[in-house]
Parts: sequence; structure tokens; C-alpha cells
Amino acid sequence: MKFKEFMNALDGGIKNVYLLCGEETFFIDKAREKILARLEVDTETELLIFNCDAKPALSEIISAIDSAPFFGTKTVVLVKNATFFSAEKKIERLENILKDMQPTNFVIFTAKAADKRRRLYKIISQVGAVLEAEPLRPWEVDAWLNEKLKSLGKIMRGEARRHFNERLGVLPEISLWYLENELDKVALNVAGNEITAADLRKNMLAPPEVSNFALTDAVDEKKSKKAFYLLKQQARVPTKIPLVITLLVNHVRRLIRAKFFMAQGITGRRLGEPLEMNPYIAQKFSETAKSYRTELLEEVFIELADADFKLKTGRAGVEILERILLKLCKR
Repeated sequence: MKFKEFMNALDGGIKNVYLLCGEETFFIDKAREKILARLEVDTETELLIFNCDAKPALSEIISAIDSAPFFGTKTVVLVKNATFFSAEKKIERLENILKDMQPTNFVIFTAKAADKRRRLYKIISQVGAVLEAEPLRPWEVDAWLNEKLKSLGKIMRGEARRHFNERLGVLPEISLWYLENELDKVALNVAGNEITAADLRKNMLAPPEVSNFALTDAVDEKKSKKAFYLLKQQARVPTKIPLVITLLVNHVRRLIRAKFFMAQGITGRRLGEPLEMNPYIAQKFSETAKSYRTELLEEVFIELADADFKLKTGRAGVEILERILLKLCKR
């Protein structure tokens, strides 16, 4: 189940076995908190925690899951970072216990990955519930944002929505913990019920990746002086140059892909899905891509690879990137 469906299901009743798996720790943490709250767990007497990063004995975990309550009215076992959902070895004893859990016993497994083909996964799907905590992509954030704003008692309209999406739309994936913390901070500094674009600019700290995209924005807008200035700012810290090259390579590659899809009639907001972008950003990116020739982009792509090699081997300085930026700005 996805996060919203999973959380709604918890309101309908609690199961004895849960698997929270995936890379988005925000979803996993929130689901775990709600399960423990619904169980009304006494953390001192009823909760046992195992972190598999510390490599506890599997037999010890299994015994805890199958043990009758000692002090409290229930036994709740939390197994963090479980690796046996992707391991090949059989764990029949655990499988048998999960299929016939004592009514007073509950177990929550968390894992970064889980093989759906494994018998253990299938058993939990049948007798319990599985949360698939996959990271949200930029174009999927709106539903999450609406729920978050509702919980804060705030609204965000027009320009503010566009500004918010513009900040996040350039990223391949989003940390929801980052968004949660930043929006909480913005809400604390906004007196009324509406969060404006000005409120976001003033209170919301952009991730480093977003700040770096000012360089590609300057290139797209053909502002060579601004692009040179931003490049020189980055060049003050030599270790940042490889990151700049990666940024430019990814931008040029995305422009080439945009030109490819546009040639097939996929334009505007519809570019969002194939390019993995927020539809609003895709609309803007579609217009930007029109100003580039495919041949120029392909030439620059090769030149960036050459620049990367020469910079890493000390055969060129930052001026090699300046020439590439100028070429793009003068298109």
C-alpha cells in the first residue's frame, strides 16, 4: 500500500504484523509512530527494539516476537533495518510464527528494500500490511503539500504555488523531512492563514541543489555575464567544479531528451512524465528547449566530457567552462 492508503487503513483497525519498506524515511517514521500510537504502547514495559545494523541474533528477534507479555498487556517488537526481506536464506520459524501470531503480540519491521517474490513478504501481505515507502517525485508533491497545509491551517495560492514548485521541480526526488521542517518554519513566521511567495522567499531555505540551478537558469535566459559570475563564485572552491560540470551535463542531457519528445508531439505539461518533472516546470522547460538547436546541445555534451577530463587532469582551467557557457548563451 502507498502511504495515504496505509495510514487510512490504520484508522480501521490494527494488525499484528507490519512491514514498512522503502527509501522514504518520512513515510516509514510517520507510519511507525501512528502504529505505536494506535497500540497505546507503554515504551518502558511493552516495546522491544532491535536494530539489524547492530547485527542481533535472528533467534533472539524471533524469540522476542513469540514471547508472551511479561510486564504489560502486550508485546510489541520493532525490528529496524531488517535485511532478511532481501536475503536468500529461509527462515521458516519466523514465517510460521508470523502466520499464527499470538493476539497479544505485534511486530513492526522496517527495511530499505524487500523482495516481493519472497515467501516472508507474501506472508506479511496476507496476515498483516505492507507500506511501500517510495520517494515522491516533484510532480507528486502537490497531494502531500495539500495535506500538510491543511494540518498547518494554511493555504497557498497562485504565485506561491508556482514559486514552491519551481524550487522543487528541478530535483529528481524530494526529501519530505526537508519539506516538513521548512514548511513548519514558514508557518511559524506567517501570522495569517495564507503563505505567499514572499513568505517562502524569506523563510524557506533552498536545498543546495536548487541554489546551484541559478547557473543553468542564467544560461537558459542567455545572461552570459550572470552565468560567468556564478561560475566564478563556484570556482572559488575547487571541489565544486566537478559538481558544476555534473549540473551542466544533466541540464544539457535533459534538454536533448526534451527535444526528442517534443519532436514526437509531446510538449508543455505532458513533458513532465517522460522527463520526470513537475508539470508546471515541464511547461516552462518546453519553452526553454525551443530556443536550443539539438546539434548545439550534442556538441556541448561532448565538449563537457572533454572539459571534465582536462580539468581533472590539470590540462585546463575554469576558462574552458566559460567558453561552453558563452556558446550556450549565444545560441
